[in-house]
Amino acid sequence: MGKSSITNIVKADQKNSTEPFGKIKDQLDETQALSWRMEQYMAESRNVLTSFVRLKSELQYDYFTELVLEAAKTSEKLTDKLRRLTLEVTVNPVQYENYKAELVTIHGIEVEFSEGILKVALPLLVPHRKDFYTDFLYKPLHTALQNWCLERVKKALEIPFFEECLVCFVHVYNKNLPLVGRVRDHDNIEEKHVLDIVSSFCMKSDSGFYVDTFHTTRLGMEDGTLLYVMEAKKFPGWIRENSQLLDIEKEAL
Repeated sequence: MGKSSITNIVKADQKNSTEPFGKIKDQLDETQALSWRMEQYMAESRNVLTSFVRLKSELQYDYFTELVLEAAKTSEKLTDKLRRLTLEVTVNPVQYENYKAELVTIHGIEVEFSEGILKVALPLLVPHRKDFYTDFLYKPLHTALQNWCLERVKKALEIPFFEECLVCFVHVYNKNLPLVGRVRDHDNIEEKHVLDIVSSFCMKSDSGFYVDTFHTTRLGMEDGTLLYVMEAKKFPGWIRENSQLLDIEKEAL
């Protein structure tokens, strides 16, 4: 980290504060407050879960769900603030690029290409199309595909490009969790932003003229989403041969 870089941070910070690093200190206070709030939600949710296990009350489970959702939303706000803070205070570009690469590993996004089919595995369900906050998925997905393409270039490996294709969304729900209210209609799932990102790396366009989509639901051991991108003509044979994708069960919902 160069002296001039730190000086630039101080100058930018002092535009909004009379105290050196005042803005950054305020940001640290905000993130610490969010962290405390999330911890309170999690502690309360643990107590409610214990009560639910003992009483088997649907009301208790509903309250438990509300607490977990509030904790998750608070976590997203905390993550967003930390990402902004990281961007502001990290002046070493190599250090920042390494951080973004580590995000891919942390989020568990996997990308593979074999026999003309691109597979992207996401360790979570794609959000509802009306959800207003989706950066928690799309930023890591963009970084994962970007890093994967760069690695392919370094190794002189093919980067797939599809002029016309079909994208198969496999929505996997944890069968050990309550399914009522969790398993959504396929037309309520946000596919546009996912297609926007994937198409920017390996498709001519995400327009309906060039891309067809197919959605299917499976039950498995963990929530997740699998994307398979292929030429449309491959799909009928592929879906017949892979009706039990990765040993994921298809059961009556």
